[in-house]
Amino acid sequence: MWSLLQRKTQLLIIVSASILSAWGLEAVWFWCLGEQTTPLKWISFAVSIVGVVMVGAADLFWFRLARIVPYMQTKMFPDLNGDWDGHLKSTWMDPETGTTLPLIRANLKIRQTFFTTSVTWKMGESFSKSTRVFLEPDYENRRYRLWYSYNNDPQAQFSHRSSPHEGVAYLDLDWDTDRNRLTGTYYTARKTTGDMDVRRQP
Repeated sequence: MWSLLQRKTQLLIIVSASILSAWGLEAVWFWCLGEQTTPLKWISFAVSIVGVVMVGAADLFWFRLARIVPYMQTKMFPDLNGDWDGHLKSTWMDPETGTTLPLIRANLKIRQTFFTTSVTWKMGESFSKSTRVFLEPDYENRRYRLWYSYNNDPQAQFSHRSSPHEGVAYLDLDWDTDRNRLTGTYYTARKTTGDMDVRRQP
């Protein structure tokens, strides 16, 4: 959720928090030395403590509360936490036979907190993990897209035919159609692409 804030808003929050924390620590330091300090610095100290508590609470309880009040998800970003099962369909075509690969069964795990999101895939022959994630909400149409870059590593026994590679992908959620289905497309550094379709497991 933090990443949805504009950069200038993030910067303003960080700078303000730093100033308040500095004033607060100065008030505590003077108090320890037995010296007087200004009420403003004690207020800064109190605000800093409240801020730390609120940040911790947001990270721990945001999605728990959002599950109870789904409206919160539509105004920020849906809760995608969980295990998702489905398949990948590669668009690669064998140049000699003209045939395409069969569907690849896959398991997707998404882990979200208020500040971070990670995506991991487990396929039959390989494992991939996100390196960067970007959230793209379309509030007007209540559609939400999760972009990510990833590294893919094959199991050792399949490395002779599948090399490690990087790629980018996106997953879409249509809030009004199905909140437990993600569809998307991936693009690899090996110049292959494919489609993804997964459903969240209960």
